[in-house]
Amino acid sequence: MTSDYPHTFVSCVMPTKDRPQFLRQALRYFHRQTHQNAELIVVDDSEKSGRKLCAGIPRVRYIRLTKPTLLGTKMNIGIEAARGKVIQKLDDDDYYHPDFLRVALTHYPARNPWKELVAWDCFMVYLAGQKEARFSGHGWHAGGTLCFSREMWKKIPFRAIPKGVDHNFLIDQQAQVVRVCAPEHYMLVRHGRNTWTRMADGKTVEDFLREGRKPYPAKLDDLLFRADCKFYRSLPALE
Repeated sequence: MTSDYPHTFVSCVMPTKDRPQFLRQALRYFHRQTHQNAELIVVDDSEKSGRKLCAGIPRVRYIRLTKPTLLGTKMNIGIEAARGKVIQKLDDDDYYHPDFLRVALTHYPARNPWKELVAWDCFMVYLAGQKEARFSGHGWHAGGTLCFSREMWKKIPFRAIPKGVDHNFLIDQQAQVVRVCAPEHYMLVRHGRNTWTRMADGKTVEDFLREGRKPYPAKLDDLLFRADCKFYRSLPALE
């Protein structure tokens, strides 16, 4: 059983650091969401404040950290400040379809939110420098799509670590994952400064994706706004 999503208030939490061009995009994606009963909390420890980028955007709250802070700690700071009982993790460098929040909330478990969470099972992947996206395949628990209850987080917060926070959150929670198969609603963007760099076997994430993921059947131009396509294609190619 899923939640009555039109009436569900969701707090989106987005850590960011020294990626203003991606933050601008992320703010656009939040502003476009069809589910607007939501807030976005940006937790920023960049050298140069991103406050001006967030200023004046409805439902966006900005938290400025004055010293470098571990990614897991930034997530916890954002959730602590959140007003909602439902938490949606958003990554500052990935693409989110306007219906992303709506789809996440239609899958949100209304009866057992303390032991179930939502995550995308499949998604698009964009490798900087390429023309089109690839398909992830199935069987993932995409960290940039985790949707869970504040109650679950209170039981076991994110670990105070610099990377791997999503993976370890899933391990610590031992929760049942409600999987979402809506690949065109989320795109993982690989641009060379990602915190997730290697697979379990030691292979780089980029090599894994190049070798094993097929091109997505639909073209980016048919899936994304023109300005978004232009932004992604302007990124320096991965080496």
